[in-house]
Amino acid sequence: MTAIGALRRVFWVVLVGGCAGPLPSERMGKAIHLPVPVVARSTPAVERLSRARERDRYTLSARSVIPIAFGLQPDIKSSYQRFKSEEARYDFFVVSRDSLTPTFRSSNRSSETRTDDETYRNRRHTVEVGVEKRFFDTTELNVGMGYATDVTDAGQGDQPFVSADLRYPLWASREKLERTSEEIFRRNELNDAQLAYIQEVRNRLERAMFAYYVVIDLAQAKDDASRWLRDLESVASRIAGVADRDVTSDTRRIEAEITKVEAQLRNVTGRHQIDVARLKASCGIALYAQVDLADEPFNPFVGATHEELFRLSISTDPEILTLGNEVRNAEVQLDLARRGQWDIALLLDGRSDLEGRGNDDRASDWEVNVGLDVSHVDPRVTTSLARQAQARILRFNEAIAARENTIFVDTLEPLVRIDTLGASRDELTANLPRFIEDYDSGVREFFAGTLNIDDLLKRRETYWQQQREISRLTLVVGFNVAELCTATGKFFELLDADAPD
Repeated sequence: MTAIGALRRVFWVVLVGGCAGPLPSERMGKAIHLPVPVVARSTPAVERLSRARERDRYTLSARSVIPIAFGLQPDIKSSYQRFKSEEARYDFFVVSRDSLTPTFRSSNRSSETRTDDETYRNRRHTVEVGVEKRFFDTTELNVGMGYATDVTDAGQGDQPFVSADLRYPLWASREKLERTSEEIFRRNELNDAQLAYIQEVRNRLERAMFAYYVVIDLAQAKDDASRWLRDLESVASRIAGVADRDVTSDTRRIEAEITKVEAQLRNVTGRHQIDVARLKASCGIALYAQVDLADEPFNPFVGATHEELFRLSISTDPEILTLGNEVRNAEVQLDLARRGQWDIALLLDGRSDLEGRGNDDRASDWEVNVGLDVSHVDPRVTTSLARQAQARILRFNEAIAARENTIFVDTLEPLVRIDTLGASRDELTANLPRFIEDYDSGVREFFAGTLNIDDLLKRRETYWQQQREISRLTLVVGFNVAELCTATGKFFELLDADAPD
């Protein structure tokens, strides 16, 4: 291939392919899995608050709350858009320093040369199209094609031409060091926004699960209190038929107990209504939509050991992955700073005039210039950048160690509590029939006259307390399952399982 053909090829490659390829943030995004909200547009507030949404219906379980909240929760989508905004800022920073600029130039130059005998006049008309390509590492490339017309007293000559010039840094220049440092700073801002989004997803899904378990606990409390009230009303309806002893005080005692339980049931019902609304808000569901609660067991960590969960969390934790990227970026900065004592760049430019017409018929020429641009970088610049990079490496390594310590505890504590509290709940549940039988036998003894009313009511209250303790343990176990989902990143795995193929 001739030099002219090579220049032509470079021109078209730079022109056509200079803007191709993924954006910088897209290349970064391949390192860390980032869940994307399913619903692109939030429901307007007026519509979400409208009673017309009563026709909407959702079935909520501990498992289904996760994709529903992720798809509808406004705070998750707001945080995602903040991340995308920061991503666009990062892309602008990199692309604006890695730009491709098409150019068009025209010029008209006139000159005159005089001697004692004659005067020579010359006009040169030039039109050139080209591209200027700037690379992020401070490399500069200009490629152009043009047409020149020379008009002299002797006639006119036309000459097409191609040209190119390149400035390529052979060593770490000060500009490159500063640009690398700024790029790392910008990337840190993007990583912070990315982590904020991931943390927002975790927090909101955890809150949604918390709200679900609270509603389930209150629903169980309503059922327990209602059953308690029915048992008391049953005793009250039968006590009027007792004829062999005075039951006036017993009747008043039963009525007082019924009033207490009614007040308790009324209080629990109000709290349940409030917390159902809070559950809808946590999931992003329209506030007048209908919800059905499915109290289904949910524990995706059955049979898992702490070591397995800890290793899984370490390998998939977005914060550790991001901090690892920061360490590698700082190591690059440190390497550049240590090598950046001299700023050496290769300078290359060439021009080839093709065969012309008129006075330049079949005439052509070419020229190539090669040079070096050498300067010494102020050592204070490289020293300060090296110190900055070293500090960042130490900082991020310590941050990784701190995060690993946090993950160790965050995965151990809920796993232990799930096992221990779950076992206690199962034991209490298995023992509950004894309290039922104790109360039923107490009812028989009371009407037989061998048990006083206070002991009977105490037995029923003890039965209710056992029910509430079982429900409380179920609530705490659910909370710890949610916390373990947050600590291990299990939310993202479950979201991937729910994503359409």
